[in-house]
Amino acid sequence: MNDNLIMTFFLEEGSIILNQGIIEALGKPEHVQVRFNEKTLQLILRACQLEEEQAIVVQKAEMPELAGRRLIKKIRTLAGWPDEGTRFVYGVYLPEYNAVGFNLTDARLVSEYVER
Repeated sequence: MNDNLIMTFFLEEGSIILNQGIIEALGKPEHVQVRFNEKTLQLILRACQLEEEQAIVVQKAEMPELAGRRLIKKIRTLAGWPDEGTRFVYGVYLPEYNAVGFNLTDARLVSEYVER
């Protein structure tokens, strides 16, 4: 776990926000791929090229947003998240894949974190 690599899920809006630590760890890519393992609830975010399968354009923003209503709905269902509260999860950099991995079973409500 690395507290500089944070992915935030805004369930109500259907978006995923990447913090600057993720973007920097991946080498400030223009495109990424998202891979999700439904059985283990592991999500991998990997830098890629435009011509690669399912490449997603990374917005030029301080905290880029990935639109993903279907993915978020699937994650919410499989993870058993009962509400639409905003959640975050820390990632682990995987240098051999130029990727960041996230264990979604470790996701926490933002409101729980703020209350501490």
